[in-house]
Parts: sequence; structure tokens; C-alpha cells
Amino acid sequence: MIPSGPIYETYNGNTLCVNQDVFLFIGIATLDQFQKWVQRKKLVRVRTKGNGRTGLIKYDSIPPTYLQKIKKHFGDPYQKENVDSFLNRLQNDDEAAIFYAKAGLSPEKEYQHYIEAQILNLYGVLLQEIDEKKARNSSFKITEAKRTLSKVVNELKTIKLPNDKQKFPHKLPSNPRSLERRYYEYKEGSYATLIHGNEGNVNGLKIKGKIADFILAHYALPNKPTVLDVWTRYEAERAAKKWPKLDDDTIYKWLMKPVNRKKWFLGRHGKAAWINEYGHKISRDKSDWFPNCYLAIDGSKLDWIHYKKGANYNMGADLKHDIVFDVYSEKILGFYCGLDHENYTQHFHAFKMAMGESLQKPALITYDNQGGHKMEEMQDLYDRVIATNGEHYPHRALEHGSPVEQIFKRFQQQVLNKVYWSDKQAVTVRTEDSRPNMEFVKRHRDKLKTIDELIAAFSYYVEKWNAMEHPKFPGQSRNEVYQHESQFELERINELDMMRLFWITSKDALTYTSTGFTPTIRKETYHFEVYDLDGNVDLDFRDKYTGCKFHYQYDPNQLDNYIRLYLRLPNGDTKYVADAEPIKKVKGIPALMDDHDRNRKHKMLHVRDEELKRIEAELEALRHRTNITEESLIKEQDLELKFRGNIPKQIRETAEAGEGSWVNKY
Repeated sequence: MIPSGPIYETYNGNTLCVNQDVFLFIGIATLDQFQKWVQRKKLVRVRTKGNGRTGLIKYDSIPPTYLQKIKKHFGDPYQKENVDSFLNRLQNDDEAAIFYAKAGLSPEKEYQHYIEAQILNLYGVLLQEIDEKKARNSSFKITEAKRTLSKVVNELKTIKLPNDKQKFPHKLPSNPRSLERRYYEYKEGSYATLIHGNEGNVNGLKIKGKIADFILAHYALPNKPTVLDVWTRYEAERAAKKWPKLDDDTIYKWLMKPVNRKKWFLGRHGKAAWINEYGHKISRDKSDWFPNCYLAIDGSKLDWIHYKKGANYNMGADLKHDIVFDVYSEKILGFYCGLDHENYTQHFHAFKMAMGESLQKPALITYDNQGGHKMEEMQDLYDRVIATNGEHYPHRALEHGSPVEQIFKRFQQQVLNKVYWSDKQAVTVRTEDSRPNMEFVKRHRDKLKTIDELIAAFSYYVEKWNAMEHPKFPGQSRNEVYQHESQFELERINELDMMRLFWITSKDALTYTSTGFTPTIRKETYHFEVYDLDGNVDLDFRDKYTGCKFHYQYDPNQLDNYIRLYLRLPNGDTKYVADAEPIKKVKGIPALMDDHDRNRKHKMLHVRDEELKRIEAELEALRHRTNITEESLIKEQDLELKFRGNIPKQIRETAEAGEGSWVNKY
């Protein structure tokens, strides 16, 4: 039973209590055991569950063994205020993000070390505040303050994300003195001190037999141990049982395999969660649907023949179409018709048109389970446009049937396949009436329309379908049914929301190189670069961010304009850095250039010179600061040769200090 309401609650203003659902949720007791414990006063219940109230158990009445399990899962309530205060002061660290992004770590390790850097940064600030308080008040207990701070840092490990993973999966010491030592090591050596020398090495050993049983059984426990907990238990047993060494990344990847996940999911999360994840689903009641509550998108090859010069009989059938229906009214709200194969930009175009028509977020979206719908870009889009508490999934993924496929089929049969240029190939029924009369089509092929004419015609037939009578609402067109009153108010959106919703964020990060930024979108490579306000290459940006990886955000219809570059921090946050524009090319033939072209070429060719001047100046300053120069190298090696490696101490010190020229002296 998932706890309803808060885990910890103060009753009558002074009695700390625990939500009684916790005992069942983390497997401390069954419902029958729990009731007996309450009856026997083993647990003190101060409020009975019912009528919207949560049942409360007095915190002090809970045996220490059970309290330890509760605190491990939900945190220590007495530390909550301190933890909240700590989290409110936690700051992002851009430099740490860049450092760990370039360190070649796994995503898990990159996240872990970034979190550790965040924590230690704040820890150092708080240590300084503790010292200042001690200086102002001699009776201030500095040891106790450091102990409390250490408990807060350790308590962060209990905070979970919605997917049950640790939000702060750090491996900082829990002992106050060890934590302080770790901080000073970090302060001295910066970000690199947090990285272990062997990190990133993947153990490829197969997990099987008793090892597999041991790992699976522990991870399936209802107290939901982390992978690190399981690895720790494994390490404790490994030597005695002569098992091979494994790392936590190997264990995690093995546990996440579908065949293993299905097993531990039941024990770890309970029957209700397992049924929701893996169980057979029943059909939903459709009687309460209304306009815009359920949108569905589907597409296929368009079974229309067009004029195609050079093809057999000068005939082709190359068009594709993608359609978004309002399932309640069967009205087509958005569509795509063109030559692109089924991919996410085709779906994107159709769905953007549909949302522009409805200006409301639907409660349900379904789509066919192929093509671009499964791509990260479309999944992110569906996540953004769905209403709060709404769902999106492939047709029939939850065994609800697919009304859109029936609507789509009727649209083809009743409208698209009625025209004389249709070849009717998508219709599954193979009767003579469903087959095209190709003799007729060939005989009149000189009247076949061009691709552009068919695209324009498709728009008309969408309007025709929408104006036709709805089969379940006699006397009303689909347009009229679409105007029916809603059962409840869906979240409305405006034009600004449309801009925010329909920008796509890249799935993977891409490195900004010395040649610029070259993402591949729809199998086509684009070339962008960051320019300053005057339209020149931004040298400051190149100095700081060349070699860094960026996620990019773009509108598929605006790729000839600009994209936005975001630095994705390891903790999931993003930081907008700059806009990148299509690279400004220089004409290669002087005779074809005008004054503007020549000026641009002059600026572009001097970018490298400007960068070189910057680096030369920095190198010269470095040599001046350290006295390590080309001349000092020559002097050092000549001196070594002169004295056959036995350079007198005074001469060596003089040469290293750069005091005069030893060449003139010796």
C-alpha cells in the first residue's frame, strides 16, 4: 500500500507521528500483524485512518529496529529541517559540470561526482560560518555543529527521485572527521580528487548461478536497497565464497535487463505496482469522452498515383501522409502530406497543426508503435503537450483497442480511395471493389496530377471529411460534433506556449569543435557557429566552450535561422549558453564577390589570426611568470653538457633563477 499523505506528521502540535501505511509499504508488517501490534499496545496509534484522514502511529512507540528501517527509507524527521535548509543553499557548479563532462566518466559517475562537488562547495561555506560563530561566541559547540552537518550530508542519500533512484548518490564519508578531511583534500586538489583512478573500467564478467540469485534476491527486497547496497553486501560475501570481483555499474546493467527487472520489480515494489507495469489491462469506458480529450496520430503511404516523369508509364506513388484525429468527433485537426518518409518531423508537423487548432492539452495521446514516434524527440514532445496526469502510449499498448485505426481506415475508404488516381493498396480487404482499375488509370495517365497538386488536393479532402456526417451523431458533421461541450476544462495554451512546446531538445550532447557545431537532423548534417552581436565569430565563446558538449534545441521549421545551445549539468539541470546560427560561408571565386563578400572573407580569415594572437600573448605571459622559456631550455641543456651533468649547486641555482647569463660567466 503506497502511503497517502505525509510520512511524518505532528499531532496536536507536539507529538511526532508516522503514517501507518509506511509499515505495510516497506514490508515491516502485514495488515494483520499491524492490527495485532496496535491492539497489544506494541504500537501507539493516536489517530485512526478513515474519512480522508491518515492513520498515525506515535514515533516514540516504534521499536528501534523498525525506526531504523523507516529512517533509512524516508529519512530522519529530526534532520528534515536541517536537510531542507542545506538543500535551499545548494548551488549549481558550471565549472564542475564542464570538468566531469570532459573526464570520460560513465553518466552515473559523472552525476555522482558532480553532486559531491556541489555538497563539498556548500560544506566549505558552512565550515567557515561555524568558525565565525565560534569566534563570536566561545561557548559555541563547534564539534557538535560539525557532527550535525555530517549527519545532514549523510541524510541526503535517503532522498529519492520519482523513479526511486537516489537524488544525491554521493559516497562522501559519514564520519565528521573523515568528511572534513575529504573536504580539505577537495579544496587542495579541486574536482580531480573526487575521481578514483580505476573509474570507467567496465567488468564484462557474466552474472549467473548463485551470484545471480544473490544479487537478484537482495535487490528484490521490499526495503528497496540501492545497487550500491547490494554491491556492498556482495563485497562482504565475495572473498569467503570465492566469487569474482564486480563493480556496481555491471550489477546495475544486469538488473535492468527486462528478464531480471520483471522478477525483482514484484518483490521490490509490490503487486499493485507490478500489475500496473506488467499486468494485462482492461478496456476503458469511452462514454465520457469529449472533444480534445483524446488525440491520436497515425500515418502511412498515401495510395494516390501522381505524374512522375521518367518512371514506368510516367506514373508514381511516392506521397506519405500523417493524420491527427480528435477521436471523439473524428475531426482531422492536423496532417502532413509530402515526400518525407515516416519520421518524427512528419509527426511533429502534423501534431503542431493539431495543437494550433485545438489550443488545449489533451488528456490522452496514442500513436502507432513504429517510425519516428519512438524517437526521443517525439516522446519529449508528447510529455510536454499532454495534460497534467494525462497519458501517451502506442495504440493497443495497454490493450484498449485502437479507435484511430478504424477512423483512419474509414477516411481512406470513404474519401481518399474514391478519387480516380487512387491505387487503393492500403485497404486490407482484397475484393474486386477494393482494387484499382489500372487499365482506366493508364488510359488517362495524361490527366494525372503533379505532386504539388495532390498535396493541395489532400487539404481539400481533409475539409471534406470534417464536413461529412458523424456516424454516431446523425444530422451532425464532424466539425459540429467537435464543438460539443467538454466534460471538464482542459488546460488551454496560447501562441507563446506553442513556441515553447514545439521546440525539440536533442537526445544526445554534441561537442562544439574548432570548426563549429555540426548536428545531424533527419539524416542531414547542419553546420552552425556562435557569433557576437556584430555578426563576427565569438572568440570568447570559442575560448571557453570549444571541446564542451551541448544539447541543442531547435524548431524543425527554423533550422535555417538558429538553434539554442544548452549545457546539460550532471544533476539534470540545463543552462542556456548561446544561440548558434548557420555558418557564414565565404565565396571561393574572387570575381563573384561583392564588397560585402570581400569584407566577410576578410573577417573570417582573421578569426584564426586573432585566436593565435590571444594564445601567443597567454603563452608569453606564462613564460614570463615562470621564467621557463625557450632560452632557458637552451641554457639548461648547454650547461648540462658543459659540466657533463655535474653542475655545481650555485651555478644551477643561478641558472634556474635566471640571474644574469651563465654563458658569459663560465
